[in-house]
Amino acid sequence: MACSVPIYYLLHRESADGNEGLLMEPDLASALTDAVSDPAWRAVRITFGRQIVLEGDELAAAIAERTPGP
Repeated sequence: MACSVPIYYLLHRESADGNEGLLMEPDLASALTDAVSDPAWRAVRITFGRQIVLEGDELAAAIAERTPGP
């Protein structure tokens, strides 16, 4: 029996040279933590199955909340 319910969030990200990468995360908090963990990658969106959870300004705001200040 196949399960059609997604069990992971996907962090879609892009490097400066245009390469794309995906990270599978168990929850949204982990996806946001990974979005700020490596400055060589830019987070593009976070999805859960086919649903876009965060993208654009909403994703930027969520990342800004997790980015340590000076």
